[in-house]
Amino acid sequence: MYLLLLAQITFYFLGYLRPSIIYDYIDYWPITLLPILLVTIFRRASFYELLRNIVNIFLIVVVLIFSFGHLFDSKFLTTYKYDSFFQNNELSSDFKYSLLIDLDGKVNLNSFQGRGYTAEIIDEPGIVGYPEAIETVLGEPRAIIFRELETSSLLKVGGWKLSPSKLSGTGEIFLGPNLEIESLSLSGNYEVTVQNDLSILVKGQAQVPDQWLNASVGNLNNPDKTYTVVIEIIDGSQVIFKDG
Repeated sequence: MYLLLLAQITFYFLGYLRPSIIYDYIDYWPITLLPILLVTIFRRASFYELLRNIVNIFLIVVVLIFSFGHLFDSKFLTTYKYDSFFQNNELSSDFKYSLLIDLDGKVNLNSFQGRGYTAEIIDEPGIVGYPEAIETVLGEPRAIIFRELETSSLLKVGGWKLSPSKLSGTGEIFLGPNLEIESLSLSGNYEVTVQNDLSILVKGQAQVPDQWLNASVGNLNNPDKTYTVVIEIIDGSQVIFKDG
């Protein structure tokens, strides 16, 4: 039993098991907590040893089921009962849209054919809350804002997977110090705010602060540190970078 619990802790640090499994154990308390309580109550009974052995075997089975349930996103667990994926594939072609991403954490950006977006969580332990999308219905361009919901620390995830139909247009992007994107291509008119603790390399024509280093490989905001994010500016784009 103790080896299983140690294995769960190991899986957590390896990124396979989210701490929200604690909520799942609590939700199923009749089969997770009640057996432990029974062993405690009858610790002086004549059948205590038999009861303890039965409970140990039973709890080992429960822990294995819950662990595999997390590994395979099983819907019987509270963690996975609610959809962590949403989309809108019906954005009007009559309007231009401005994309704003407000996140201090990991985001994987991809694109797909069509008009709309999809969003889902990166299903691993982390410090990022669930995403929500806010769409404005007035103004030009109309804004699509991805922001972080207030989320219990046990339910927080490794980040988001966002797929707008095009990584082009206009908008504002906030890059926080914990951002984890290997590379990002921008086409259009963007204003990008970069937190001081994040080191990036900008390739292509862009307006950057005077204190940034114009190196042979591109513009570096923190030349004394190794850059962790590469941003490529597509020809013809107007992108303004500023320090946050």
